[in-house]
Amino acid sequence: MKTATPVKARKTAIGKSTANESTVNKGPTSKSTANKASDAKMKRAGSPVGRDAKYATATPPAPAESTEGGLEAVRIGRRLQTMRRARRMTLADLASLGDCSPSLLSRIENGRLLPSLSVLHKLVAGLGTSMASFLSGSETEGCTVVRAGDRKEVALDYLGLPRRGVRIEQIIPHSPERMLQGNLLTVAAGHGSDGEYFHVGEEAGFVLDGFIELTIENQTHVLGKGDSFCFRSEIPHSFINPGPDDAVLLWINTPPTF
Repeated sequence: MKTATPVKARKTAIGKSTANESTVNKGPTSKSTANKASDAKMKRAGSPVGRDAKYATATPPAPAESTEGGLEAVRIGRRLQTMRRARRMTLADLASLGDCSPSLLSRIENGRLLPSLSVLHKLVAGLGTSMASFLSGSETEGCTVVRAGDRKEVALDYLGLPRRGVRIEQIIPHSPERMLQGNLLTVAAGHGSDGEYFHVGEEAGFVLDGFIELTIENQTHVLGKGDSFCFRSEIPHSFINPGPDDAVLLWINTPPTF
């Protein structure tokens, strides 16, 4: 037999239950408010919050660009673009001749990427000229004395470091009347032509300092200070400096087709 609960007792129990529920709900409500405030603060600071935080990855700081490397990239890119437009060629036209993609050529022309030696050589050849002419920017004739600080030069493969990679200094100024092309190459450890290239003529070189691995028609030769070489330029060739120091080479071509 059930015993009836007095009305007053039931009211008291209901009151206590309501109070307890209110107390329990206060915690989460307060915490939710705090979380919202925290999320808002994180959003203002640009940090991912909530579900997105699980998939967020730290954004690394942008690498500091070498001013010198940046200027070199811009100079090369502008000259390529000017020569391409003067010949009424599209990006796709020159990219096809240079064996690279139009997007890669666009990045080079806009100064956002320095090409490797082999890529630049193919692009220049696609423009119907030579590295000698491209490097000079202008054609000169006659017997000329070139002072050490006045040599035309181009530097490739910076990788963010100033004056690193492959630096080509022109020791024989370009002229359409001249049959010789001479360059002084300074190649940093681990750098080189980044692939094979070939052109018309003959070439010879002399290692002034360091070491170089010269590959001619799939045969590799390790050359050190005082060693020399010569071969037909039509044969595919490439080079790399195995290190540990810079390699310095005197490199002569005839005719000036490089």
